[in-house]
Amino acid sequence: MSFKAPHVSFVSFAVEVLPSGITQVMIVETGLHLNPKHPSYNRFAVQTLISAAQKYAGANIEGPAAIRLVSTQNGEI
Repeated sequence: MSFKAPHVSFVSFAVEVLPSGITQVMIVETGLHLNPKHPSYNRFAVQTLISAAQKYAGANIEGPAAIRLVSTQNGEI
């Protein structure tokens, strides 16, 4: 089942290999600004996206998992 949520443009998965073990990484590209200091930052939308991604990862990824949000907007920093 693919992950779908408002403000999501692309989702991919990666594997992070560290001396401490392997972690599955869900990479979510979003049109939202992720910098809280940006004037267009929408805390509610970002929190809603995080919650949806956490719920999806919990139900669909086995073992240690991480979620990485990546903004497709310019001027984040």
